[in-house]
Amino acid sequence: MPIAREGRFLLNHDAYLGGTRLGLESSMIEACIEEVQSRNYLDVFGSPSFGFNETSLDALEQLPNLRHVWFWDIHLKNIDGLYALQQLESFGIHPRRPPIAFERLPSLREMVWEYRARDTGVETLSLEMLHLWRYAPKHASFAGLQLPTTLQELGLHWCNPASLEGLPVLPNVRRLGIHQCRNMSSLAAVPDLFPALEHLVVDACGRMKVEEGERLVARMPGLKHAFVQKRVVT
Repeated sequence: MPIAREGRFLLNHDAYLGGTRLGLESSMIEACIEEVQSRNYLDVFGSPSFGFNETSLDALEQLPNLRHVWFWDIHLKNIDGLYALQQLESFGIHPRRPPIAFERLPSLREMVWEYRARDTGVETLSLEMLHLWRYAPKHASFAGLQLPTTLQELGLHWCNPASLEGLPVLPNVRRLGIHQCRNMSSLAAVPDLFPALEHLVVDACGRMKVEEGERLVARMPGLKHAFVQKRVVT
């Protein structure tokens, strides 16, 4: 995510989004808001590393047309400004924040979710892509985690369960990634949970054996690509 100052403002030209992100800076927050409004930017970001030191997202209330937001390394006390973004499609905010009522953001399609147990409404969204980070409940299981059945891509990062059991059936997922999940050792539930799966990547999961991937490939003839612990097994 290369970020550079162009004129007065910090910008990131994102090929994936097909647009430009503008960085919100506390020292010139009103000027940043005016720039977003005048140039019709649809994406903003913020981090203390780039001058965003707010404890709230109140600035977003003046930018209701935003489609993408990304904030990291921040400590928020109030996130109510998010709910002004009724066209928001892509979301990512680090977890030092109050709980989020995702049911109030129904237009979301892509999300990086730093898990908080008190967040609500994720299962009500029509998400296509979800990357779930740091899901680590005391019971070390996915039991009770509710996700939308519309998902086409799911990434699991730094989660503590040993298997995928407990996840809901996700019939539309074609891409599944499991990364840095140190307890993960079993892929046995994959065929039942992800019947349409085409691409699988399992990386840096110390207890996972390559043989798990080989057994999975034998059970899922529709799997086009499987990369398990640095080895291609299809």
